[in-house]
Amino acid sequence: MKMKLAAMILAIAQPFLLAPGIAFAAIPDPARPQAAASTAQCSTTGANELTITCSYTPASPAGADGGNVPRIVLTRAFLSFNTAEDSDMSVELTFSNESGSKIAVRQTVYLEINDAMGQNHLRRPLPRVDFTKLEPGKPLKFQEKLLAPGFSTGSYTVSIWIPSTDPSLKFNAAHNFLLSSTGVPDPATGLNEIAKFTAKTPTRRGPPAKQYR
Repeated sequence: MKMKLAAMILAIAQPFLLAPGIAFAAIPDPARPQAAASTAQCSTTGANELTITCSYTPASPAGADGGNVPRIVLTRAFLSFNTAEDSDMSVELTFSNESGSKIAVRQTVYLEINDAMGQNHLRRPLPRVDFTKLEPGKPLKFQEKLLAPGFSTGSYTVSIWIPSTDPSLKFNAAHNFLLSSTGVPDPATGLNEIAKFTAKTPTRRGPPAKQYR
């Protein structure tokens, strides 16, 4: 009887025994901060006429900003345009200067859109975006309107490109200025990725079909 009981207990417990190389996942400690699932909160509405609104959080000062590099944080972005054809693109970008002092040197800021293969489809300067106008700790919104082309079906990334003020280093990604917003700067490309969108095949509008009787 004791032998049968021991065999039954062993049979019940066997599925719960750990096989070699297998371990249970650790239970997260609620007291320890967990990695965020998304670094930017974006919402996109529309099919061809898109409206993209994103908000961002400041990166930790202990990041790659360094001690003497200005900390410019992008807090919000708004874009509205038509992917199916040439259109006026409305752009609103809100920045905050977290450096503790004003920015002395003005840098040219560009809006750039690349496809999934990295091919560039739009690169426009944003002449109204001027970081020297930022007062420390006070967010400031810049508004632009520029001409955007139509986009073929596919996925695209919207970025902010801030090249070096030295003409010889303008196209050197290592010398681009990176923003201090979480998940936005990409040191590999030197670009600040702010949003993504998908261009769909536009619905073609033609003459009404002929009716045959």
